[in-house]
Amino acid sequence: MPRHSLGALTLATILLAAPAARAADADRSTSAPKPESWVLDANDWQDGKDLLPEPVVKHLQAGEYWFNVVSVDPNRFHHNYSQAFWDATDANAGKYDLDAKTCGLKDNATGKIPDFVFGLPFPTIDKADQQAGCKIAWNFTMAGAMGGGGGATFTLNGVDTTGQFRRIKAFIHSRGYQGRHFGPLADNPEHLAGEGLSGALEPLDVEGVSTLTKRYWDWESQDAIWAYVPSTRRARRVNAASRSDPVAGLDI
Repeated sequence: MPRHSLGALTLATILLAAPAARAADADRSTSAPKPESWVLDANDWQDGKDLLPEPVVKHLQAGEYWFNVVSVDPNRFHHNYSQAFWDATDANAGKYDLDAKTCGLKDNATGKIPDFVFGLPFPTIDKADQQAGCKIAWNFTMAGAMGGGGGATFTLNGVDTTGQFRRIKAFIHSRGYQGRHFGPLADNPEHLAGEGLSGALEPLDVEGVSTLTKRYWDWESQDAIWAYVPSTRRARRVNAASRSDPVAGLDI
């Protein structure tokens, strides 16, 4: 099989910690520290086996995948966010908890989902906390919400062992109503967390296929999704679970 690069990982702080986490392993107790930039490949695939999905590890071990790993400067990431964001993060200490059933964000003062959240909801997380994973996920979500949405044009490339077999050019535009720097919406009757529009631009056989997604700000509602297919000239509501189905010959 050909050898495919999966690009540069910016998770070096995690990957670089992998040898230390296995320091008790006699086979690797003498491993030298990793440099700031290195390649994770079949020669040292063990350094990624506890950090990557099992199918990816198998490709890595077989020499089919490799990763350029680079160090991360925390200060550079810190400056991606405003001082107001970090001030709000500090003020959020002890303010939020999680709904035990759904992992939904909960306001400690009311026991309900908060009306609006800005900054990281969990400024400090104890790694021994059984809910640490969910809290990290919420921090990740709210960190990405500060801008209030965004958009991009991109390509989806289907690749197998013979090379590229399918290429689709698409766009996505989204608007977020939680976590945004300029505060909550004055009017949000549907109580949305955000909404997005996406569509295919090329090739011709998928051009114009598009979706509208609405995400609700509550603990249990599924996303509402409508899909439009030009050949039928109709838009229809689709089940949120179907977003994982193959699209135009690509398993995405």
